[in-house]
Amino acid sequence: MKKVFVFLSVALLLACESKEDIELYPKVINTYDASKSVSLTSIDPPYGGINTPFIVNGNFGDSLSQMKVYFGKKPAVLVRTNGSSILGLVPKLNAGKQQISVVCGKDSVVGENVLFKYEQTKSLKTLAGSFGDEKNQDGDLNSARFKEVSNIATVKGNNSDNVIAVESWWNSRVSLVSPEDNQVVTLSTSHCFGTPAVDNTREKFYLVQHWADDRTIYSYSRKENYAEKNTNITISKNDMPGQIWSGAFRENDNDHLYYLDTNCNFCEVDLPNLTYRMIKLEGDKPFDFRDRCQMIYSKFHHCFFASFYQMAGIYKIYENQDGTWHIEKYAGFNGNGSNTGHRLKDAQFIEPYGMTVTSDGDIYVVNRAGSFINKISGDQVEIVAGSPGQSGQVNSDTEPLDARFNSPQDIAVDSEDNFYIAGGWDRTIRKLSIE
Repeated sequence: MKKVFVFLSVALLLACESKEDIELYPKVINTYDASKSVSLTSIDPPYGGINTPFIVNGNFGDSLSQMKVYFGKKPAVLVRTNGSSILGLVPKLNAGKQQISVVCGKDSVVGENVLFKYEQTKSLKTLAGSFGDEKNQDGDLNSARFKEVSNIATVKGNNSDNVIAVESWWNSRVSLVSPEDNQVVTLSTSHCFGTPAVDNTREKFYLVQHWADDRTIYSYSRKENYAEKNTNITISKNDMPGQIWSGAFRENDNDHLYYLDTNCNFCEVDLPNLTYRMIKLEGDKPFDFRDRCQMIYSKFHHCFFASFYQMAGIYKIYENQDGTWHIEKYAGFNGNGSNTGHRLKDAQFIEPYGMTVTSDGDIYVVNRAGSFINKISGDQVEIVAGSPGQSGQVNSDTEPLDARFNSPQDIAVDSEDNFYIAGGWDRTIRKLSIE
């Protein structure tokens, strides 16, 4: 109620001088002082969450289209200005204090001690499926059922994102989960696949058989109602003898798809030419090879990240300027555990499986055997959902740390930085929102 009251009060103050004279499209009197430089003096309120109405005060100019207000590096949606104040809505941010700055045309100013304390709200809800109800069933989100959701990705929908759910351990099912249509529809039951590799249009994805002798790549396109199509590209087991659980695209390139197998063999697939080439990785590679690894690409870091659960760590894979490729340790490798802190000096994981990365570059990691989810932000690692070593089937609509998981497998992020968790033995897909 307080946020609504502030917003309405500001709108009324800018709209009229008295309660008896309210105009539908009020004329705003500009109070900008052209004889003074651009300045930023305060923000009101000094705390809040996403979409909180705010006013910054100072001396800004006379054109809202030339103004930007930043909370840290995030721009806010601006509503109105009278030259000495700007009304807007707080964007989605990380928790904590954010420095406020204002850009007016070619001028920019950072307010001395003008800070905003962002308060996040967090929730974890079941999107589809039901705890312990092990069967395959299409239908609405409440009635749909899964046997074991092992891999997950998000794709573009009409008004919001949809989810691609893959069941692949002892099942062969690919499903489209549409929150806006309230439907779960089976797309394929042909093969055992890993995590969908979604291209940069977010309207097409690719799946590869993860434990066949020779792995064939299949494509699914929104324009063709996600009908399964054989690309006629097959990766030989002689080249990649390990299992392939995921692939990824680099930014601004929908022609080349990259795969990593569980033996740390790396390849680039040329989709237009229906070919692939093996890439040699130099550096500190894993030495213990087992049956699962996951790879993602980060547009924020401009590189790949790969989890090898037997190593209890996350690797970074990148291309050097001379065209060679390098692999190095990025987080963990301190034994199995749940310690947080510096990503290399302190952090521990317990069978890290699926990963995803937000628009801000935060990496989220599912710990399958540990039953919790980590966030790697900069050089720091923290736990954001679940409790280490405490598995179960407990949902939480308020506090993700109170939730329990039962062999979670994978995680994906949508265009609004909401997360979707492949629950594994939970038999569910859960949505984690951090706002």
